[in-house]
Amino acid sequence: MITAKMVPPDLLVRRLADYLKENVKELQVPEWSLITKTTSFKERIPDEPEQWWYIRAASILRKLYVMNHFGVSESRRIYGGLKRRGTRPPISEKAPGHSTRLIFQQLERAGLVTKVKGAKLGRTLTPAGRSLLDKLSYEIFIDLANNNPSLKKYLE
Repeated sequence: MITAKMVPPDLLVRRLADYLKENVKELQVPEWSLITKTTSFKERIPDEPEQWWYIRAASILRKLYVMNHFGVSESRRIYGGLKRRGTRPPISEKAPGHSTRLIFQQLERAGLVTKVKGAKLGRTLTPAGRSLLDKLSYEIFIDLANNNPSLKKYLE
């Protein structure tokens, strides 16, 4: 069985973002997201202002598949980075949690993510979300196998 861990992450995230944009009506891009930076340490807005919301949602779904569960605070660490401070040394800066929290809530309404009860475990994928990622991973692997015949042995 082909899983999301077996295909290149960039291909999976891009295809999943396109799927979310076309098929998941609960995932709505807020108006403010078209003119905002994704983090405080970035110098510019994203190159694709209307697409970054779906790419972030797809990235969150893939990370939930790989890590089993995480919450907003862990996502702030994951999407954080180094903030340049001129002549002073750079420091590690966390990403804002507002956009991630909204994406989590929208994915919950879509039925792809659910909250985990317990000691601040955050959220995890539902069986529908896991099935969606497996289906798209299989499609990506088929495309890769058509270009590279040596990969066809993994489909058996």
